[in-house]
Amino acid sequence: MNRLRRWLVAVPLLLVACGVTRLGLPPLETRAGTVASTDGVPIRYLEAGSGETAVVFLHGWLGSASVWESAMAHLARDYRVVALDLAGHGASGRDRAAWSTEQFASDVVAVVDALALRRMVIVGHSMSGPISVAAANRLGERVVGLVPVDTLLDVEWDLPPEVWEEFFGGLRADFPTSVDKFFREALASPNSPKDVIDTIVARARLADPRIAVPMLEGGREFDLKGALRALRVPIRAINSDMHAAKLEVNRKYAPRFDALTLAGVGHWPHLEDPQRFHRALEQCLEVLAR
Repeated sequence: MNRLRRWLVAVPLLLVACGVTRLGLPPLETRAGTVASTDGVPIRYLEAGSGETAVVFLHGWLGSASVWESAMAHLARDYRVVALDLAGHGASGRDRAAWSTEQFASDVVAVVDALALRRMVIVGHSMSGPISVAAANRLGERVVGLVPVDTLLDVEWDLPPEVWEEFFGGLRADFPTSVDKFFREALASPNSPKDVIDTIVARARLADPRIAVPMLEGGREFDLKGALRALRVPIRAINSDMHAAKLEVNRKYAPRFDALTLAGVGHWPHLEDPQRFHRALEQCLEVLAR
């Protein structure tokens, strides 16, 4: 279990959504829209704020744009903020033939093009770490930086095929129980707020494994090392202290890789401690968006 936990967090293919409060911030007036991805799947997005630089938020596995509500409200005074439901999530379409990192990246590109964003930082949690890298390579000079959130921790970590087969087999056999156990035992910190973890787990248990499992399997096929080598922008990650990034490893593929660490949180720092996450994100944006 420890080896499996380390890899799944390191390359990060897992996460679900939960609601968050705005911590006393004024209501965020969002504008909603829908655009077709390259395979025709409708992708729903939310946007707010204004500014020369946009911050594009990507949720993790089984999440939705709503997990970024608090962060969007916090930044909307200074940035144009955008969050989307990746295909198979939230209000976006689910009729997709192949669940791959590159196709998820096409969802991001479709939204960016529809909104005519010309300068942006992409924030991607968990499964969306690799997706943000793939999207950045496609968007070129329009992207000025990436902020992976508890993801891209060790791009060289892997497990034997038989261990993966056992894990995916467990998800297919009893998805609710397998996800519940994994999230509580491997991804939550002892300090993670119980109500947050309970909400995350409850929503994860409702997912359709016929869609959810292929998403994870497709993510393993992505050439993350090659994609990082091709990347031309700096990376400033935000991680929990449960899963510190191996900077010496990652910098072999992305020399401008750096990270901030938040102590006392688990895999979902933006949901477990939004105020500290906001401060960390502001620090990253001060470097990337200047």
